[in-house]
Amino acid sequence: MTDYDLVLYDKKFQCAHCDHEFKSKKVRMRHSHPIKRDSDFCVHYENQSENPILYHVVVCPECGFSFNDNFRKSVPDYIQQRIQEKITANWTPKDYTGVRTVREAISTYKLAIYTADIREESHCVLAGLSLRLAWMYRFQKNKTNEERFLHLALNEYELSFEEADYLNTDMSELKILYLIGELYRRLGEPNHALRYFSKVVEHPLKSTDPQMVRAARDQWQNMRDDMKKQRAAQKG
Repeated sequence: MTDYDLVLYDKKFQCAHCDHEFKSKKVRMRHSHPIKRDSDFCVHYENQSENPILYHVVVCPECGFSFNDNFRKSVPDYIQQRIQEKITANWTPKDYTGVRTVREAISTYKLAIYTADIREESHCVLAGLSLRLAWMYRFQKNKTNEERFLHLALNEYELSFEEADYLNTDMSELKILYLIGELYRRLGEPNHALRYFSKVVEHPLKSTDPQMVRAARDQWQNMRDDMKKQRAAQKG
């Protein structure tokens, strides 16, 4: 048994568009080896090929329909027709079901974002895909594209919060507020970031997620300290 066989396994899927049955790789979390986690929840692994983020998107090799577990189970017929016309009719068969490189994972995320847009998935779904695609570019040390998709993720998370379409997902109000603040921080908007971190720290439901409150408080304090140091340096 190879290391790949130990960490990765084949999971069965049935395409929600064309009904094709196929297998695609997923990661056995208990056998993967994370080494650090960034403040926007991006996890880094000892061996990039065992990073579950690379396998977050599933691509049907038959029709090109690309999705993750957060996509709706079914959509109206007019959307299915739109997928047929815009995706399947133009699909050149590619196989993303095996071991993936970061470059191949980037392609799957772009396909999934395109599919999610056509399928009219929620802002929360689009935000999650955009954020993970930004992480892919972070792994490549491609700052320009990382920031491009952090901006897209931020915009979608703000719309998700405004429309509350994150409800009934694994995204809590405290977590989405924290992420908005963290993305503003990473994109060089400290005042906006501080405002959202404060919303988390002062939230009436803060007792329900002490981890998010602690993370927001730490980031708020770090930013305040940095701003004081910058002001002191400018005066000196």
